[in-house]
Amino acid sequence: MTLAELPLNKPAKINALPKDDIIAAQLIEQGFTLRSHVSLAHKAPFNGPMAFRLHNTKISIQRAVAEQIGVSF
Repeated sequence: MTLAELPLNKPAKINALPKDDIIAAQLIEQGFTLRSHVSLAHKAPFNGPMAFRLHNTKISIQRAVAEQIGVSF
């Protein structure tokens, strides 16, 4: 399952980052690290960005990037 498929407010754990090293490095700087707990806070309409709760804050990323991040429950 990917981060983009995560149901609203359901906690999950990140288990895979994008294969692109540049995108993965940017995500790590924002706190999207392996084994981090994350939940979906908001989905923008029309395939817009998605906001996630991560480390007691909300972080928004593009849906295309969220589709590259693997999660498990």
